[in-house]
Amino acid sequence: MSEKTAPLASTTARSKARLRKHSITLHGHATSFSLEDAFYDIIVEIAAQNGQSLASLIAMIDDERDRENNLSSSLRLYALDWVLSKTGL
Repeated sequence: MSEKTAPLASTTARSKARLRKHSITLHGHATSFSLEDAFYDIIVEIAAQNGQSLASLIAMIDDERDRENNLSSSLRLYALDWVLSKTGL
């Protein structure tokens, strides 16, 4: 018996996986972070739902992150936690 497998990712998923560099000013200092479009979209959605600017949300995440983790990783984990909290996992 042969088992068919689904493609690994659709075109949409592949385009959301593209890593992009973003620049932002946090506490008066220019910095940058790299996120896949899917994670960036979630961060933008969280800021919108909180009624805050994207910069203020990222500054909050930056202030609260473990300094052993870089900003990009902290943003991904924040987005993941938010999604998981919405799904009840």
